[in-house]
Amino acid sequence: MNKSNYLAFIPAKGNSSELKNKNIKKIHNKTLVDITIDEVKKTKIFDKILLSSDDDKILKIGEKKKIQTIKRPKKISNSTASTESALMHAINKLNLHQLKGIFIFQVTSPLRKHTTIKSFYNFCKKNSLKNVITVSKTTNLISLNNKLNKFISLNNREINISRRQDKMGMVFENSLIYYIQTKFFNQTKKIKNKNMSFFITDKYESIDIDNHKDYLVSKKLYKNAKI
Repeated sequence: MNKSNYLAFIPAKGNSSELKNKNIKKIHNKTLVDITIDEVKKTKIFDKILLSSDDDKILKIGEKKKIQTIKRPKKISNSTASTESALMHAINKLNLHQLKGIFIFQVTSPLRKHTTIKSFYNFCKKNSLKNVITVSKTTNLISLNNKLNKFISLNNREINISRRQDKMGMVFENSLIYYIQTKFFNQTKKIKNKNMSFFITDKYESIDIDNHKDYLVSKKLYKNAKI
């Protein structure tokens, strides 16, 4: 991978439903936006880092960090707006169609380490993959939620295996990092597609802040994390 052909895309809209001003909440005197930008820059992989937001306060953070910023229209910044719409807006507005691929970093994962970003990048590079997401692994049995409260195991082969170390386990999306080839994204308009690949990351590092409790837990973990 030639780093000049790859973009680090950081979406961070102003409004949030469960936790007000979530993306500029501070942990150890740094906003979530600051933390994400700093870790991406530490990798020294990307010479193109783009922050997309509808909020001037958030955009000013990017400007102070000397990365590229783009003002997102309000119509794709409401509570139902998707990361895909923000990414498509940036690609079209800045004519980024020539890029080989895009790495996406949600700012709500403050425990994400630059070493993990580099490992994920190298995994995508080594295997020439189109679409990759990070996941966490569990050896617990998992069922789809249902109104009858019936536990319907998604992995019946392991239902009778008692020792955790004997289980293959299952994985679930954790939103730490996403990767997609630009050409493939232009075709599908999605950052998650059928037959995408996955990369396992540490479950604590992969904490995603959705609400105030997540925020408090992240603050405590960040204090002890070597980031």
